[in-house]
This record gives sequence, structure tokens and C-alpha cells, in this order.
Amino acid sequence: MSFFTRKLNGKLNKNLNSNPMNNTATLLPVNTFVLARKNAWLLWLCQCLNIATIALELGTWMLAIITLSLTWQAFLLHRSFERPNSKKLAERRTKHAKNKQNGPVSPFVLATFAIAGCLTIVITAPQHGLLISMVHLLCFSYVLKAFELKARSDFYQLILLGIFVLASALIFKQDLAFSAMVVSLLLLNFVVLLQYFSSNNVFFANLKIIGILMTQSVLLAVVLFIVFPRLSPFWQIPIAKSAETGLSDTVKPGDIAKLTRSSKLAFRVSFEQQSPPVYSQLYWRAMVLEDYDGRQWTKRFKRDNNKPSQLYIEANKAGVKPITYQVLAEPSFQKYLFALAPANLSEAFNGSIIPQSDYTFLSSSVISQTKAYHLTSYLGAPIGVTLDDDSKALNLAYPKNSNPRLEQLALQLSHNYSEPLQRAQAVLNLINEENYAYTLEPPLLKNNSLDQFFFDTQSGFCVHYASAFTFLMRASGIPARMVTGYLGGEYNEKSATDNNKAQGHLSIYQYDAHAWSEIWIQGKGWLRIDPTSAVDPERVNSGWSDDLLQQQSALINELFSRSLFKNSDFLNALRLQFDALDYQWTKWVVGFSTKQQYDLLTAWFGNVKSWKVALIIVITLIISMTAVLFIFNWLNRADKKQHRQNLADKIYAKALLTLAGLGIDKPPAMTVNDFAKQIREKQPMLAISFTRLSNSYSNLCYQNVSEEDKALLTITMQQQYQQFVKNIKSHK
Repeated sequence: MSFFTRKLNGKLNKNLNSNPMNNTATLLPVNTFVLARKNAWLLWLCQCLNIATIALELGTWMLAIITLSLTWQAFLLHRSFERPNSKKLAERRTKHAKNKQNGPVSPFVLATFAIAGCLTIVITAPQHGLLISMVHLLCFSYVLKAFELKARSDFYQLILLGIFVLASALIFKQDLAFSAMVVSLLLLNFVVLLQYFSSNNVFFANLKIIGILMTQSVLLAVVLFIVFPRLSPFWQIPIAKSAETGLSDTVKPGDIAKLTRSSKLAFRVSFEQQSPPVYSQLYWRAMVLEDYDGRQWTKRFKRDNNKPSQLYIEANKAGVKPITYQVLAEPSFQKYLFALAPANLSEAFNGSIIPQSDYTFLSSSVISQTKAYHLTSYLGAPIGVTLDDDSKALNLAYPKNSNPRLEQLALQLSHNYSEPLQRAQAVLNLINEENYAYTLEPPLLKNNSLDQFFFDTQSGFCVHYASAFTFLMRASGIPARMVTGYLGGEYNEKSATDNNKAQGHLSIYQYDAHAWSEIWIQGKGWLRIDPTSAVDPERVNSGWSDDLLQQQSALINELFSRSLFKNSDFLNALRLQFDALDYQWTKWVVGFSTKQQYDLLTAWFGNVKSWKVALIIVITLIISMTAVLFIFNWLNRADKKQHRQNLADKIYAKALLTLAGLGIDKPPAMTVNDFAKQIREKQPMLAISFTRLSNSYSNLCYQNVSEEDKALLTITMQQQYQQFVKNIKSHK
């Protein structure tokens, strides 16, 4: 590191000495830190872009503070580099330069601003959670640090804070497009650092150097990613309250309808050597809600003494074809997972995935990064054939007189239909035959009244119908509960391999969130009943109807709605192709598990030994360092060659400028040798020194000489120019 630091410091000193007008160093004390104008604005742009990557996770008040700070910095930069066009402005510039070492902002003002911001972060911490509060503190420190760039160490710290901001953004999002953007910004941050040491280089020259260095590091990064042991993190990412996405363990009528305004990815599924089930079977189970207080449904958290994963599968899988698939769950900062019930874990997860007695699965920790797991489902197999007394009582309970009209209807149903399935079908027929509507904008209900929905507004989303149906079943004497999860998914065949064209993947988005009911029938167990099928069969059988898509397009809070791509075959094909690339990125990079690593290394190297891993890392490190040194040597040679040429041009140009002062101008079309002959005729006293200088310059520019000879010629030209100047002075 010291070698490169000395090299860059040498470039800095050379640039400052050769072109002092490119910066304001001549106005300030020697020990004062100064950024060139272009680099100062580039650093400000980096700050804006770095903050933008994590802006969605910041509170409104923090965004306001950051915007104010960045605007303030832009104003100070504009004043610092403003060209003085009057005596008063020049005096103000000089005064500013003398006081630059004390900082552009009063320390008292900056300290007051910092304390107020930190207090605000502490006060709002219970609302946002620990993680988001830490992110707020990081971003706040990042924008404040720019106000006190007094030394080179402050500049280094600011660059480092920017890199931390980019790394923090990857906590919340790791898809291919976002990761590529973060890498691009990382490249830009390094260019700002290099630009400080080589301000004479154009931006794209420094960009090329950093790009080459980062490309050289890819080999080592890939090898370490594949072979280095995937250790568990030494810390646990705290829960981010404001970062929680998706479903909630408490649901009121209308809640899930809000998720339809988000096209954020929830999870992906790939079926191994199989085509996915038909759309109407894709009920992705997440949570079972059994407690109802008259206004909302809540998941009951209880200790599961029963581990049903093997018991009910072994008892019921006879004659049912298993379906094996992999789920890649996106970060939700919650614990629930997704499955097609009934399901069983296909591999051991060392307690990181916990099967529940209600046929759902929970992660042992909050899902803060993409989580991959394999399941085997037995669609059509009965679940929960037996029901204990406590569970039966729980799923029959409802607040008396909370919805009197529905209770009266339930009594009529129990009187008219003795069979539970007939009773359930009668409710579905009623919904289908009456003037009910399925909408993403249901009318507001007073106290979430199911009576008001079922008999008055008759317009709602899946939760409205599932809530009313479940309540009717309980009130009529049938154990019932509500299940939330996702329905369907978008199949993308572009991720399929050449060997199996049918093996694509499903993408399930937040707008696919759904709720349905389950009723318990003696001898059959829990049966899924989806009341949505009675009011909007297309939603259950094939997906969103055109009416729902139009409603979503009007409600969605995004720049590009789903309908924009759906209506264009070309745009939709591009979207699906990129989704396939992003899926492979998520599967093999973001979701790369310890098991995948072990299987890959075993396939390549057989029995995995520690010495093999160490040997691979050492060899890769040697290759990478050799490549880096080769690139640096090549760049150094090119830089020296260009520097020699530039220096020769400058020396010859100075000589011509000196002759012009004597009234002798070189015509543009005249060659170097011809002009030397002209000098011998007009100024014999300068003939020898100028001819020698011209011959050296001509050899450097037009002769094929070695690099060593070029270096010697450059030194010789400097000496010849000094002799040329002495001759002129001696003859004046």
C-alpha cells in the first residue's frame, strides 16, 4: 500500500508543480487540504448518488436534512470557485482563502446542527427500529463530514463513509440491477479518490485505471466467493421495523388490498425437472390466522410440541405424486416462509427452518437476506385429519353479537343445510348470485364491520370475502380459520435450460398476496375454500382480470406500471429476459448456500480438504497480484512515454515562444529541420544551441529509438534549452 501511496503522492506533487493554476493551492498555506474544482463537484455528485441508493429506507425528516445539507454544500462550492470579476469579490475570495483552514462553516453552527440531528435520531429510534436508526446516523454523519474537509485524512474518511453507505444499501436490496448500480457507484467513488492524486489526468483516464484494477480483482473475488468457507455472521442484523414488507400477522378487511400497489418481488420458485402445477393449485401458504376479536384476525403464537412434517406426509402421501421445488425468499425482515401445503423439508437446515403444526414454516431468524430452501409438497393429500378439542374450540370461537346479521344468516344456514360442505357451498352460491364486486378499492367499513360489507357495501377484496366466509362457518358450527399467503405467480420460461425447456421459474410479487379460508370436515381434515372464486373466478383460475389490472395501474405508486410492459410484446420480452438473468444472479450469487458450495467443490475437486482450499486461494492471489503489477507496469511505461513526449513538446514550444519575442515566428507548415536552417541564417549566434535542441526534439518525435534513449534525449533537451536561453541573454 505504501508503494502506491508514494507513487500517487509523487504524481500529486508533479501535477501541482507543473500546473499550479488547476487548483487554489497557491492561495492557501502549504498544509491546507484543497480539492480541485472538478473533483470537488465530483465528490458532491458522489454523495448525492450514494445517498440515493438508500433514500427509500430513510425517514422524511432525514431526507429533508440531507437535502438541505447537500444544497448548502453546493452553495459553498459555488462561492469557493466563483471567479472574481470585481475588486470587492476578489477581496472576499482572498479573505476566504486565508480562513479556509478553519472550515467553510462555523464550528459552533456545525456542532449545534450535529447534536440536534443526533437527538432526533434517538427520539425516532423506537419508531424506526435499531437498524434504520443506525442507517440514519451513518447518512447524517456522511453529509456532515463534507463540511469539515480540513486535511487529507478527512477526505479519506468521507470516501470511506460513502463506501459504507453503499454497503448498507445492499442490506435491503440485492437484485442484479441494484447490485450493478452499487458497483458502478463504487467505481465512481474510487475515481474521485484517484482524481485527487492525479488531477491533471482527464476523468475518463482515471476511470479506465480504476476499471482495470477492479476487473483484475474480480478473479480473486470469484475464487474467494466459491472456495472460502461460508461462515455465519459474527453479528445479527437488527430488525428494521420500517423495512418489513409483505404480509402481517394481524389482518383487517382491506389490508391485503394495499399490497396490490407494490410490484416488489416476494419470492421465486423453481421446480426441479418438473413443470409447475396449474395456476389454481398455486396457493402459497404463509400464515394461519385463528384468533378473531370482531375487528381483525391474528396469528396465535404457541409452542409447537407437535412436529407434523414427517407424520402427516407418511400417513397421506400414498398415491399422491410429490412435487419438489426450491424457494428463494426475498428479504422481508419477518420470519414466515412460503409453501404449497402439505409440504416437507427436502433437506436438513440445522434448525434454521421450523415446521409448524398448522402446515406453515418459520425461519429461526428474521429474513434479512435472500433465503433459499427446498420443499417437497403432496398436493391433494389431506391435512390435519384429526383435530384436538382445544384447536376445535379455538376455530369455532367468535365474539357474540359482533356481527348480528351474519350470525342470523349462519343460523339459517345450519337449519337449512345439515352437511357442512353443503352449507359452505350455499354461501359461495349466495356470493356468486348476488350483486357482489371484487375490487382493489373497497369502501371503508365502520369498525371493520363484516355485517356492513356482506349486506350493505357488497364490494371488497379477498380478505373481505375470506373474513365473512370464515365467520359464517364458525357461527354455523363448522371449525374454520383464515390463511394468508400468495396466489399464483408469473411463469418465466426464459430461465429454463437447454436440456429442459419446461423448467423455468415462477416470480411471485407482493401484488399476488391473497387470503382464503379453511374449514375442518370430519374424516377429511382441513379443506381449502376460496370465496374469491365465487365473485371473481378468473383471479383464482388464471390470474388478474383486465379490470383488476386497470385498477392496479391507477393505484400503483411506481413510475413504470405492470400494464405498461404487458401491453408491449417487446418491452415484456425484455422484462422477462432481465428477470431470468436476475433469477440466476439470485440463485447462484445472492442465495449461494453452504450446501451449494460444498456440492460444487466436491464436483470439481473431489474430497474437499483444507489444504486444497488454501492452495487455490494462494495461487489465485499470486495470479491476481501478478496481473495487477503487470497492469501498473504497463500504465507506468505509457505514462512515462506520454510524459516525455509532453515535456519535449513543452520545451520546444517555450523555445519557439522565446524566438517569437525576438521577432522570429515559425510558420505552421514549416518542418522542425527547415526552421532550424532559417535560424542559422537569421541568428547565427543561436544556431548551434537551437540546432541541437531541434535535432533532439526531431529524434524524440520522429525517430524509432529505445525507451532508454528517449529518456536520455528528454534530459538532454532540458539541458539544451537552458543553454539556448543563456545564449540569448548573453547576446542582448
